[in-house]
Amino acid sequence: MLFEPMQLVDAWHALEYVAAAARMSEARGNCFPDTFRRWKAMLLETPGEAGVRDVLRALEATGARNARDADGGRPVHDAIRYLENRAARMDYAGARARGLAIGSGAVEATCKSLVAIRMKRAGSRWKTESGNEVLALRALQLSDRWQEAVSGALKPLVKSVRVTAAPERRRAA
Repeated sequence: MLFEPMQLVDAWHALEYVAAAARMSEARGNCFPDTFRRWKAMLLETPGEAGVRDVLRALEATGARNARDADGGRPVHDAIRYLENRAARMDYAGARARGLAIGSGAVEATCKSLVAIRMKRAGSRWKTESGNEVLALRALQLSDRWQEAVSGALKPLVKSVRVTAAPERRRAA
């Protein structure tokens, strides 16, 4: 079954903002202990933008939007701003239901194996064009699409051949 593409904000990055806001709110006594766990569950388990809206309401309810932490930052304000600006790309429950990753770890690991390991070998020097070609070939190989790509590349070169008659064999006298 095919699905439409889906844009997501890295869940773990979003949760960093929420965690900082929860820590500060708990320290100030503006919310109950274990708040982060509840807010995290709202974001990851509630479909659509409803979970984001629930967390935004909870953040506003802390009354700590403009409160500053020891470093002078405003974690609640930052979390609210982050969530408001990205709410449409935070349907983590929908992504998980489709079996999609909600973090960028897989992409980062792929970049490491695709680029860093191959392109940064000791003594390697690449021009832009040849480096891009090597990366494209490496991506095909790592994604198990090598044979499909080779078949597609060779297809225009394949010509049909018709055998008209079998050649006669000479007999030794």
